[in-house]
Amino acid sequence: MNRYHPFYTPIQRPQTPNWPPVNPYYAMHRHPLQYPPVEPKQFMDSAGKMTPLLDDAKIIMNEVSQSKELAANLMQAAQKSNMGELNRLIKGTGVRNIPEIKFNPDGFTLSFRNKTGNVDCSHLTVILRWK
Repeated sequence: MNRYHPFYTPIQRPQTPNWPPVNPYYAMHRHPLQYPPVEPKQFMDSAGKMTPLLDDAKIIMNEVSQSKELAANLMQAAQKSNMGELNRLIKGTGVRNIPEIKFNPDGFTLSFRNKTGNVDCSHLTVILRWK
């Protein structure tokens, strides 16, 4: 398209002023940002609370991978949207932290959560596909 076309007015681009001038030395050698000191206690507590969640997830994964009957029962209960049966089957694996269970036609989602005091600090989500 011709910029001198009679039906289209030319676009006026705003002119950016060159002030203040950019000093490349200043841009490269600025003073480093000062960060507050770190407090690792909450981070360490969260990591400690994650360990039992990982253990429970491992228990469920081992049971599902080794028991064709459990896998089929979980799939059938999810197909029928029978949350009571799903919770009973998951509790039957011997886990201490019962996950939140969600499912769709493609798979299964287990969301494990743990708290430190009132802070929801650790989350573990396991997604398994069956289709």
